[in-house]
Amino acid sequence: MIPRSAGAARRPMALGLCLTLCACSSAPMVEQEEPGGGGGARGVEAPDILEGLGFVASGFGFPYSEDPTSGVEGFDLDGRVSTSGSPGEDECAHDDFAGPSGEPGIDYNFLTIINDEQTRDDGKHVFGGFREGQLVDGVIGGAVKNGSMTILLRLKGVDDRVNDDEVVVQVYASEDSPALGTDNSVLPGATLSIHPDSKFHTAEVDGAIVDGVLTAGPFDLLFPIDIMIVKDEMLIHDSWLRVELGDGTFEGLVSGYWDVSNIRDIIGKPTTDNGDAANFTIEQFDAAMAERADGDYDPETKLCTSFSTTFQIRGVQAFLASASDSGSAGGTCGPAGDDGTPTPVDQCVNPSDQAAIEALATAEQSGPAALGALAADCPISSCGAEIGVVLTDSSEEARNALGDCIARCISDQTGLSVACTACYGSIAACSTGCCLEPCLEDAGSEECASCALNSCIDVNACTGLY
Repeated sequence: MIPRSAGAARRPMALGLCLTLCACSSAPMVEQEEPGGGGGARGVEAPDILEGLGFVASGFGFPYSEDPTSGVEGFDLDGRVSTSGSPGEDECAHDDFAGPSGEPGIDYNFLTIINDEQTRDDGKHVFGGFREGQLVDGVIGGAVKNGSMTILLRLKGVDDRVNDDEVVVQVYASEDSPALGTDNSVLPGATLSIHPDSKFHTAEVDGAIVDGVLTAGPFDLLFPIDIMIVKDEMLIHDSWLRVELGDGTFEGLVSGYWDVSNIRDIIGKPTTDNGDAANFTIEQFDAAMAERADGDYDPETKLCTSFSTTFQIRGVQAFLASASDSGSAGGTCGPAGDDGTPTPVDQCVNPSDQAAIEALATAEQSGPAALGALAADCPISSCGAEIGVVLTDSSEEARNALGDCIARCISDQTGLSVACTACYGSIAACSTGCCLEPCLEDAGSEECASCALNSCIDVNACTGLY
């Protein structure tokens, strides 16, 4: 046995060695027992890919128009043409925009905040942080690529991508990150799981495709966001979607009403209470919100409480999997499958992940071998704090945190999907929490491999690489 003092220093190394050995074809071939003690290899099930056409958003943000008089794309959300001179009984005074072809009644009053001409003493626009290429634009645009706000679109019943008057549409959030290419673009063909919490799934709504353009709604769009210092939920209610369908792509608009209180939580208070990043004070922000809001009229206060808001959205085709397919990256101790969750399989063999793995290859080693080495290094280089927690608390929660850290580390360095890298995170976290004793004594031993294979997911089947 290793003396206790030496063992503490060697634990991260043992973890890395175990991960490498368990995830390569040269690992000891140890038969795994079925729950209940029977012999034979553990059965696995393919991910439950949802029927229909799936997409993941590759871009999301405000559409900009410095000269709205030339026309603004969007929707007539409230079914009327509003003017600041003669507001209706149940609306706030504001002027609707006209569309690119002159159609009246386009609702996008948040554009008045984006284009606000107020300036500070130093000449900067008060709300300049909302303008194209500035703070908010960059943060929201980056969120859909780094996993902070992953958006999935699903179409069912599509018989004709050019003209089809009966299509069912549903939008989901996801906890997975999209696969990125070397140019930071979202790659098509990845498998991403819908969010496990159904509140982040819209209702199924009817849509129609006319001349290659899909229109659907209304629906309430709710997303969890974790951007910089903001951890909240974003709600756009009574939304409509209009996108042009291409060859494995979509691009268009989603428009609805965004509550002032939600805008303040997400954009206003964090930026103004934590420095001058957005150029404005919270008092200026609140005043503008009260003055410009145009939706959800409150008869008691005679103020509107939401903004008509439009977002540009585009995406690429993806495979959408049910929320139960991925599970957490930490795994469970005991024979795999005891919790009723099958091991995901072939998570790394989709075209985008295959391309990322091939890019890792060198003259000395193949792409999968290079990936295995990187996976073994991540626990040591990036997840020391999480390892420390697991060594004193091997609970499922602690293992999940370690597995997620390892998966993110690998994904960030390779562009692989989190669904793929979670295979490595799971085996590493699980073996650390469940197989510390045999793996610490000898990470290359049959006892270490046997424990990992019988207590954790089958990483070979999970990745599909070996």
